Amino acid sequence: MVQQNPPLLLIVPVADTFRLSDLILPEEIAARVTLNHAKYADLDMLEAIVGGMSFTLTHHVKQDAFRNFSAKKLNHIFCNAPEQPMPAIGVALSDHIVNAKHDSTVNRTFLELAWIIGEALNATSVIWQPARLHIGFEYFAEASHQYITGGPFPVLIQIAISESPKGTFHTSGLSYFSGQEMRLSAPSTYPANQVIKRLVRIAHDIATNGKIDTPTEAQGFAPGETLSLNPSADHNIVDIEIVTGKPRQLH
Repeated sequence: MVQQNPPLLLIVPVADTFRLSDLILPEEIAARVTLNHAKYADLDMLEAIVGGMSFTLTHHVKQDAFRNFSAKKLNHIFCNAPEQPMPAIGVALSDHIVNAKHDSTVNRTFLELAWIIGEALNATSVIWQPARLHIGFEYFAEASHQYITGGPFPVLIQIAISESPKGTFHTSGLSYFSGQEMRLSAPSTYPANQVIKRLVRIAHDIATNGKIDTPTEAQGFAPGETLSLNPSADHNIVDIEIVTGKPRQLH
């Protein structure tokens, strides 16, 4: 079953007459990405095969893309809110890997494909729907490249982070990978940037290794630091508290 609401949308400046059947990749890229035009011959869709994995590309005309994906409600990173409707190309996992969202190889390949298609169509920005992020394409490409070439999980382009009035930090979009969001609290002596650095590392671990399903304590990221982890009854949220005698700087 094709995902009608793909997790990733490439905002692209293509003409109203554009169809995915028109998409042709440069020869050096075509060696890495196979476009199967036959699978959805009667629809404005393509199957893209990368590294033996199958993905689906869908074309969304500008009116539908703007209305269906609520661009005005997004958090904008290194880009501005769209001033007018723009067409989009959706990128989604195929059925045979849709349950492997957390797998780093699948996620790297997924972002690589989005990057390649975005480059080919001069994408201006990317919408990552699970976290409601709207990201400038240049920044998206840079973060994806770092991850694809062996860097850490790209939290800032796939997971949104917000702070409550009480100083607790919340994730949005982590559940796409693990089925669980996180709330992180720390002593008031911790600077916000130090809390976020820890949140990024914990989110990376949950995204790749799965949700926390039992209350537990774990060693923190600095000497004398402990993490207290308490999942909700339905495991949809895990509350994590940093406990320590003295804040330590992470680099």
